[in-house]
Amino acid sequence: MKIRIYPKSLLEAVWQQDKLLFTPEAEQPPLCLRCGQPLNRRLMVNALSRYADVHICEACGMDEALRDANHCPLPLEEWAAVKNGLAEDLPDCEEVLLTTVCSFENLFQQGSRPASEVAYSRSDYDGWKWWTTWHQCQKDKPVLEAAREIDAFQNALFELPELQNLDTLARLCRCHAQPTSDPTEFNLFSETAYFHIWLRLITRHQDYNVYVHYYLKD
Repeated sequence: MKIRIYPKSLLEAVWQQDKLLFTPEAEQPPLCLRCGQPLNRRLMVNALSRYADVHICEACGMDEALRDANHCPLPLEEWAAVKNGLAEDLPDCEEVLLTTVCSFENLFQQGSRPASEVAYSRSDYDGWKWWTTWHQCQKDKPVLEAAREIDAFQNALFELPELQNLDTLARLCRCHAQPTSDPTEFNLFSETAYFHIWLRLITRHQDYNVYVHYYLKD
């Protein structure tokens, strides 16, 4: 299983296509995915984004640097390519995505702990590595295929460079996650064949930093 972060992965896929337009024969360069203005005709004059593996225009590069210094990056959902639907024109990706959009809010209408929750994990970073404990929410264990899917998702999640340590987690949260009323807590959501998945991310030191809740689909 591979996990990708939306819309970062789609922006990078768009950029792989746009990058091919930087040829001497091209009449005009592609547009900056961040602001929608034309990029410089010379590829290397443009700036490399700090939050996705794409080049952006010089003005966006400066703005991103200033925002980064103040820990307030422009969320990728606010990039022009995403707001204009450009990234949605790509073929559907079979990889599992982490997104700020929850497609299963109906599960929480009857309480904060849906009956479909099979298990959840909570992980903390001690400065050297992640430590994870598991909690089973139902007496019956999930079928073998579903249990394997939980293991595959959990392993793929902590292989992401964004979860290398607490600093990279905080950077992920600032740019890619759904904010909450608490400035140190964020949400991400995902979906697999068997599960709806809620990630509760906490950037505080000496606390549990990653909760992953698994809700069995109907």
